[in-house]
Amino acid sequence: HVAAALRVSEPPTPSETSKRLGSYYDDLRTWTSLARHFGYGGGVENLTVHRRLADPRHAGRPTTTRVHDVIAESLPPLSHPRILDAGCGLGGTLLDFVRRYEGTALGLTLSDAQRRRALDAAQAHRLGSRIDVRVQTYDAPPEGPFDLVVAVESLAHSAAPGKSVAALAAVLRPGGVLAIVDDMPLPAALETEDFDAFRRGWLAPVVWPHARFLEAFDEAGLRLLVDRDVTPALRVRTLARIRRLMLVNRWLRRAAPSKRWRAILDSHHGGLALERLYRRELMEYRLLVARRV
Repeated sequence: HVAAALRVSEPPTPSETSKRLGSYYDDLRTWTSLARHFGYGGGVENLTVHRRLADPRHAGRPTTTRVHDVIAESLPPLSHPRILDAGCGLGGTLLDFVRRYEGTALGLTLSDAQRRRALDAAQAHRLGSRIDVRVQTYDAPPEGPFDLVVAVESLAHSAAPGKSVAALAAVLRPGGVLAIVDDMPLPAALETEDFDAFRRGWLAPVVWPHARFLEAFDEAGLRLLVDRDVTPALRVRTLARIRRLMLVNRWLRRAAPSKRWRAILDSHHGGLALERLYRRELMEYRLLVARRV
């Protein structure tokens, strides 16, 4: 009995992890649609829930689509590219880049509901023949070659970011470009309660700092082209507002009727903890662009 009590459970298999993340994305989509009015997310109407950045096109007001312009400003010229979106979500980035570059695109998600939503949007915008979406992990991406691979706020969910970067680099054509935008902690963030809450709530087993990505690029045969700190454009709530929303979250979690809803509220709490890390200047929002040499 003592041996049984002390036995360490087996870690989840990759397929179990993918299934869990797919369910997480499905639940999060429902929650975001319902709860954005009292402090969570936003951007579903644009098929993207990316970080809110000050947007010159909207008189400086923050939008969840500004990140597309930030990426495009940093890319080399592209003409009718074949694009892979590693973690495409609801498909907003796919639609934007296919129209912007007159190319074709393939999106990867672990959520069948997200896949259907993205494909419906492509059809509605008369881009169905140029956009495809698959329920598939980016650690085993479809065969290339791709001219551009983008991963916007998706590699935080990777259990092995180095493996993920290498897999994505391998399907680039020679000279092709990988663009990653993500939350990257500073060393002082790693021992904080907010960082732990962010990782738990967002099912983010490994959240790499900036320097680890640069090492992974070198190991994968990628040459860094752009290293841009986008944090100054980020718009997050005040510490007082975050504190109030955390109190609401705590009350809602106590009243949650099921484990599923408690997990969703843990994700909400993780997002608030991430905002607090930004407020305390312990996190960076960075764009990295690298070319396969």
